[in-house]
Amino acid sequence: MLDLAIVGATVVTPSGVAPADVGVIAEKIVNIAPPGALESARRTIDARGMLLIPGAVDPHTHLDAEMFSMHTIDDFKSGTAAAVAGGVTTIVDYAFQAHGGSLADAIEKWSAKARARALIDYGFHVALLDPSPEAIAEIPRVVERGVTSFKIFMMQGFEARARDFMRAFRVAGDSGALLAIHAEDEHLIGFCTERLLAADKHDVTHFAASRPPLSEAAAVRRALAMTELSGTPAYFVHLSSREAVDEIRRARSRGRVVLAETRPIYLYLTEERFLEPNGAKYVGYPPLRSAEHRDALWAALEDGTVDVVATDHCSWTLERKISANRFTRMPPGMSNLETLVPMLYSEGVAKGRLSISRWVDLTATNAAKIFGMYPRKGAIVEGAAADLVVFDPACRVVINSREMHSRSDYDPFEGFEVTGWPKMTISRGRPIVTDRKVDAPAGRGEFIARERFSPRWRNQ
Repeated sequence: MLDLAIVGATVVTPSGVAPADVGVIAEKIVNIAPPGALESARRTIDARGMLLIPGAVDPHTHLDAEMFSMHTIDDFKSGTAAAVAGGVTTIVDYAFQAHGGSLADAIEKWSAKARARALIDYGFHVALLDPSPEAIAEIPRVVERGVTSFKIFMMQGFEARARDFMRAFRVAGDSGALLAIHAEDEHLIGFCTERLLAADKHDVTHFAASRPPLSEAAAVRRALAMTELSGTPAYFVHLSSREAVDEIRRARSRGRVVLAETRPIYLYLTEERFLEPNGAKYVGYPPLRSAEHRDALWAALEDGTVDVVATDHCSWTLERKISANRFTRMPPGMSNLETLVPMLYSEGVAKGRLSISRWVDLTATNAAKIFGMYPRKGAIVEGAAADLVVFDPACRVVINSREMHSRSDYDPFEGFEVTGWPKMTISRGRPIVTDRKVDAPAGRGEFIARERFSPRWRNQ
């Protein structure tokens, strides 16, 4: 007998979108059958009129992180509650190496943050901040532990140690790891910032001008050259500009293994938001861009240039976001884990920009493949973890921060009317969200040891 059956839904699997019933035993999918063909189950969920999709995989979150000597407002409990309420069942968070510290210490510190709090499964990247010989020597051991990706920030001291970073790139590539690269050129940003501050242009209305699209494209070009020379695959996080996307296209046309991610705020918001009262609440790195860049990113989602939409969830209170008196001191990031899946459906699928299968690829399947979790995660296939979302394509929700699960007291998409929302989220066979209500004990999430990166990930 099955433990759980979900019947009557239109199911999104790697082979297509079609009516089917799904059976679960313990924590795994054991049967995907034609409608009406499942054996009996202890619990049956009637999902007629719904889509059944794999739980989303967000490979870019910052929970319980410290920036500007402040901690983000969401820890692994509230952050993963927001995630699962929005249909995200797996995250990969960034564990930051301390300057002078070891990579192992970073993983242990983040493990302690997550272990007793996470409601859903999680993995880690290591943010490599100090590429010392000792840290570089650790990379193969970290990969053996299932932490198979490393974050590189091309700003705040990158230039002074570029050769050390390239040594790390080479070892990471040889170890089967993937580099997640934050591409902004620190010298171009520094030059622009100096000119703005010298002219007393220090408020948020000048923030976008301090980090222009050229600074992102220049860093992407530089990183492409460095990773080509070191023989390392590159994954560019939160791309925001037409020029950066064009660089990815050119590199792929030359046969490079290059992957690209964008972020919801660049798909739905533009730089005019900085002109609003409290415009600092929209500050992120890179900044919001003009409509031209937003439209270029949608085109890149449609044509396959961008592989993943991930949140870069990094939440603050409104007071912390707006309290700084100059844009260089405004903490970057915002809450958006809960809206990742439904908003991309509403703005993408419901408006005819994306197919249902492409929507699932962008929010679940591709990230699972790229970051070594497929087919355990990211797809409805027999043998996979029973991470499932019963999604109501007709549900309409107006985003209101008071109804969200993040501890942040504002939402960047406040007032947006969204068509389509998760009705139920199932994590490893257990329904833990129904009608936007989360019912799961803190600490039930498990660490996911990930496989090494495969350059042939698209063919898995």
